[in-house]
Amino acid sequence: MANFGAPAHTAALGNAAGMMIIAAGALGLANAVGDGLRAAKEARYQARYNDALDTAISHAEQMEALARTAMELLAELEGDNKRLRAACRQRQEVIDLLKARGRV
Repeated sequence: MANFGAPAHTAALGNAAGMMIIAAGALGLANAVGDGLRAAKEARYQARYNDALDTAISHAEQMEALARTAMELLAELEGDNKRLRAACRQRQEVIDLLKARGRV
């Protein structure tokens, strides 16, 4: 069944190229929208990641300051402990000396 010369057939063939261009444009637009949505999702992910990283770094800095303070306090306590041990040793030596003399 030949449609040569039929106005509808001629119009359809004439519009086919235009319809293909419109379809390609719609596909390109859909791809661009998808790419834009993926880019927006990635940007949100990166923002959340950067916020979490900044929070972790801040927490680490606070923990470092706390550890330094703890080490300073420990050094002070070790000095106090050394002085107390020396005082106890001296006291015990006096007690032992007095025992040896029979005064205790």
